Amino acid sequence: MTKLNVTWAADRAAMAKLAANHVSAALLDGSVTSLALPTGDTPIGMYEELSQRCQRGEISFGDTTLFNLDEYVGMSPDNPRSYHAFMRRHLIDRIDAPEDQVNLLRGDASDADEECRAFDRAIAAAGGIDLAVLGLGANGHIAFNEPGVAWDLDTHVVALDERTRQAHRPNFPDEVSVPSTGVTMGINTLRSARKVLLLCAGESKREAMAALLSGREDPAWPVTSLLGHSDLVIVAEEALMPS
Repeated sequence: MTKLNVTWAADRAAMAKLAANHVSAALLDGSVTSLALPTGDTPIGMYEELSQRCQRGEISFGDTTLFNLDEYVGMSPDNPRSYHAFMRRHLIDRIDAPEDQVNLLRGDASDADEECRAFDRAIAAAGGIDLAVLGLGANGHIAFNEPGVAWDLDTHVVALDERTRQAHRPNFPDEVSVPSTGVTMGINTLRSARKVLLLCAGESKREAMAALLSGREDPAWPVTSLLGHSDLVIVAEEALMPS
């Protein structure tokens, strides 16, 4: 069984500070010059912390290449529901990252497969991912890598699991408008990151967290693909701690 490095946070505010501390330390010691970053409710507090620290001059993203993890297929960057817009709203437009170092997947690309290949080329040009910050889906997904997806893929097009679509339903006017396809950094890319920070919050993640803590790889729970990573840090709410 794999021994995991888990830091338990009392609440979301504590979790945000712990996560921001981890990213800040990696920026300050120079070990991270490329970052893969998540969307969703879980990292918002971390982004607020990082934005404030950057604005106070405590940290800088000036020498850092940024990547987002995923995007809805068919979603234009100016759509407020896009992950592109999310990343700009919560972090990128509030920090000092040069525009030519920001790489965000385009859901509205005319050729989604070529968009994936171009994204992989950008990751390679950055020397790979130094730190991948990930959230945890209720079905165990990391980025948009859904249960049963192959673990040897780089950036790819994926059909979204129905559980994922239902989780995103509150962000859309009706069920029909919830996207059914995404583009995502693949598990091979994420496992190749030099450091991984996994953020786990919310009661709906309990089953996925239990699968991870079991220490056994299981394709039904994509997060277990991270087991055995040489530098995996997990920050989780105490509410998810096994009883």
